Amino acid sequence: MATWQLQTAKAKLSELLRAVRDEGPQVISVRGKEEYVVSRSEADPTRPAPKTWDELYDPVRGAGDRLLLPLRAVDSVRELELAEDFAEWEPEE
Repeated sequence: MATWQLQTAKAKLSELLRAVRDEGPQVISVRGKEEYVVSRSEADPTRPAPKTWDELYDPVRGAGDRLLLPLRAVDSVRELELAEDFAEWEPEE
């Protein structure tokens, strides 16, 4: 993968996109640090889409505790007084 400085990538966007098409993914660096990778949106032909659920599940099979999901934030609870809001409402028969 070739590395492009951000200002060069901005100035030569069409050239960058041609390089992505012809050579593969390209890296864009910001202040000397590799920050972004530009690649084509089409599916990678070297990695076919999974055909079965087992193929889809294989990468995480046996991960156990190593596959940790972030905890969800706890939202504050709101008290609703629905009885007052719907006191006049009657279900249709």
